[in-house]
Amino acid sequence: MKTGRNLIAVLLVVALAVLLYVGTQVGWLTLPDASDVPAAPAGQGAPPTGDDAQADGATADGASDPAVPAGAGEAWVEYVHDGDTLFLTDGRKVRLLGIDTPEVGDHAECYGDVARERLRALLPEGTHVRTVADVQALDQYGRSLLFLFTDDGALVNLGLIRDGYAEAVVLEPNVLWADRVEAAEDAAQAAVLGMWGAC
Repeated sequence: MKTGRNLIAVLLVVALAVLLYVGTQVGWLTLPDASDVPAAPAGQGAPPTGDDAQADGATADGASDPAVPAGAGEAWVEYVHDGDTLFLTDGRKVRLLGIDTPEVGDHAECYGDVARERLRALLPEGTHVRTVADVQALDQYGRSLLFLFTDDGALVNLGLIRDGYAEAVVLEPNVLWADRVEAAEDAAQAAVLGMWGAC
């Protein structure tokens, strides 16, 4: 069954490639050149590419904080709802990319309240942050999907995983810094940090 799905996916990709090629050759379709690609929306920050994504002195385990990309947006924290969801003063509800923390409230899970308090300590109300989006700007609920950096250059998402407050969750097409968040989770689990030792 899985092999059949893979074959169908490959055939669809090949068919699309052929259609694109034929379309450009006979004039049905024109592809934009790099100068025609629009800039990222103001305040969102474009996902880093090339040198911006790699030039940051990663450690051997790959879990060090990347450099804040040159095109990062700017925002201020209004309120932290739980360990991976918060509100910005510009009205955006943010779901932190690359992580998942235990639930709070009616469906509370082990370490959920602890993860929320950690994020509140990292990002108290009024905190200035730098924002970086990935490929998909919003989730199905209309929340902004973002990586957040503090003024000292710490990537909040990665720090929560590294210290055992969150697990790594990488969902395509948003795979920016996937190797880092996965390496951070492996290290936190191996060291039995945070929720990995408590739950």
